[in-house]
Amino acid sequence: MLNSEEINAIGQITDTTVGRGSTTVSPTMSIKTSLQGDTLSVNFITVVYLASDRNLRDQVSKVEEESLKLTKDYVSNLKKEFKEMTGRALKLKELNTNDSVEIITAQWSTPRRTAYYRRFTNFHCE
Repeated sequence: MLNSEEINAIGQITDTTVGRGSTTVSPTMSIKTSLQGDTLSVNFITVVYLASDRNLRDQVSKVEEESLKLTKDYVSNLKKEFKEMTGRALKLKELNTNDSVEIITAQWSTPRRTAYYRRFTNFHCE
């Protein structure tokens, strides 16, 4: 169970509303988190461009791999900063993960589609 100081530390680490955390490496990719009780939700979202509706999953596989890697890197960095701030290790156990693709623009004159790719991962905090 997290105490109030540890919850505050997670909040400071994951806050991306102002300051250095609000500027990202990529303007088309974002990772946001929320903490509800002992469940930490890590949400990855990016914009992807698809050649057509055919074989949608095949086209998205590269982004899927990237989302898994970036989420893993984000969690590793969170654990590292948490240890520096609190002096103890943060244990995160992955509860579930899923992804989705939402087409946001499509034109009849071109097969190119713009879509949101989202990955939602939940962790139990100890």
